Amino acid sequence: MLVKDFIMKELPVLKSFDTVEYALAIMDDYKLKHLPLVNDGGIYRCLISEKDLLTIPEPSGTIGEPVLFAPSIRKNSHLHEALSIMTRYGLSLLPVVTTDGVYTGAITRDKLIDALSELCNAEAEGSIIVLEMMPQDYVLSDIARLVESNNAHVLNLLSHQDKETGRLLISIKIDLEDASPVIRSFERFNYTVLYHFMEKGMVDNLLQQRMNELLHYMNM
Repeated sequence: MLVKDFIMKELPVLKSFDTVEYALAIMDDYKLKHLPLVNDGGIYRCLISEKDLLTIPEPSGTIGEPVLFAPSIRKNSHLHEALSIMTRYGLSLLPVVTTDGVYTGAITRDKLIDALSELCNAEAEGSIIVLEMMPQDYVLSDIARLVESNNAHVLNLLSHQDKETGRLLISIKIDLEDASPVIRSFERFNYTVLYHFMEKGMVDNLLQQRMNELLHYMNM
């Protein structure tokens, strides 16, 4: 997924002659903490933040051109790069510019979340299994093989290293609502299944067993 597929061109931009009061009002209307400032030729100059505007003592004064902070991204960049920049600087909006610095639109945090949700198959039905292991034990092909041996497929896989323990947490989304067979396979091959989230399977079967025992007891 590339940035160009999620550019929002309808968002307002600021000019150096705009007042602080006007800029704050626009940010409030669009629920944003940042807006790009461009010149008359459409060249991106910098990113104006609500925090900076609030430090200006005269709300009726103009913004000017305080070229202090100008993060941006190209339209052919991957969403991962956009996510990295926005997370690093805590941005609500990231301008998209050409190689010549011309502003072409922006990608917002909300739009990025929607895009990543689609990328991760968040809406797809299935189950999530979280494995814990040392980095040297992580072999993607082995994990995929165990999943596929149970007639399932990996829809998404995310990895995260715990800074305290150094262990990897591998979150796997598969296309089975009952992940019990896959979990048993992992455990059989000595994988540590830290968590699992599913609509059907182990939990439901256990509840059903207890319900049957209760009904049997009541009928005695």
